[in-house]
Amino acid sequence: MSAPSSPPLPETAPPLAADNDNDHSGLLVVVTSLALFLALASLSIRAFAASKRSFMLNDDYVLFTVVICACVQVSVTLASIHYGWGKTWHMVSDTESIPMLKTMYVADLFYVLVIGLSKICSMIFYRNLAIRRSMRINNLILVGCSVWAVFAIVILGARCNNNPWKDIDNRCVGLLSRWKVICALDIVLEVFIIAYPIRIIYKVQISPLKKVVVFTILSCRIILVPLSVIHLYFIQRQIQSSNPTLTGTHATIVAQIHLGVSVLVLTVSSLKVFVAVYEDEEGLAYTEEASKSPGIGDNSRQSKTKSCRWSRQTKEPSTPTTSCDDGTIIPLVSGARGCGNTIVKSVRISVTHETRENIELGERGPHSHSGSIV
Repeated sequence: MSAPSSPPLPETAPPLAADNDNDHSGLLVVVTSLALFLALASLSIRAFAASKRSFMLNDDYVLFTVVICACVQVSVTLASIHYGWGKTWHMVSDTESIPMLKTMYVADLFYVLVIGLSKICSMIFYRNLAIRRSMRINNLILVGCSVWAVFAIVILGARCNNNPWKDIDNRCVGLLSRWKVICALDIVLEVFIIAYPIRIIYKVQISPLKKVVVFTILSCRIILVPLSVIHLYFIQRQIQSSNPTLTGTHATIVAQIHLGVSVLVLTVSSLKVFVAVYEDEEGLAYTEEASKSPGIGDNSRQSKTKSCRWSRQTKEPSTPTTSCDDGTIIPLVSGARGCGNTIVKSVRISVTHETRENIELGERGPHSHSGSIV
């Protein structure tokens, strides 16, 4: 038989936030802090990856913007919890009700902004992997994501009242319909973003298993689709509830998880399992452009080569480079020159102008003639 728990000491301070039937502020603080951790962890991962490659990419700058907006959203959400969001309406004082509603209104706007910027960042990342033929589709999806973000902010910002932050329940007739439109377009865009790299990966000259690995990693955004649906479900419950400040706790929790995961999925390009499959040790990534090298002799077969390009290009205008697409294919022949059976390996190289003369293909001894460059 367990001993009865001793009562708390009189000088013990009350908890900073509670979690009971009338107050869910403690749960909100924990989940919101988790979203902040995911955002900062994602920034740390991408910053570490950028330091290893010694230059920044366009999607790195967008990710930095996403993390800043996510931190603002988390801060505003924590402020609304401080003012009383997550409690029953009668527990919120009159002096704190307006600040609570205003901060929650701003949190909703930054929530859709972060989700939209996450989509934009993903499409900018895909531009590093795509070829020119698929850039038109990339641009269309990118424009669609930008329009969605602006559209969502506008229709959520302009509500039924002159003071839009007061419209959190069914007194604003069109509020639920606006959230439904935002959720539907969100899901459609996510489907396009997930399906976009299929054609690129399908034509890449790598093994089918590696294609599956790459596509599985890039498809991790699919988790955002059910999160968007669940968020809409709890938004509907909040709007139809007679106590929206308490019922809206679940919608806020899902929104914070949705926000944190949408930032976290942007780090997949820095994962070792992705880089090990899609890029080699020189930073070269395989693309769908495959070329064929000419054979040696009349009966030799043309061997397919993997077309490569710099997937992470530095922007140094003072250093002219030769694109891999325009590079020269140099067949290397192993074995004696007079042998009937030769092994041909086609190598496509891209070098800078300054170091072109210093590149040596293979090491030769002073008396060795076993390898030659054709």
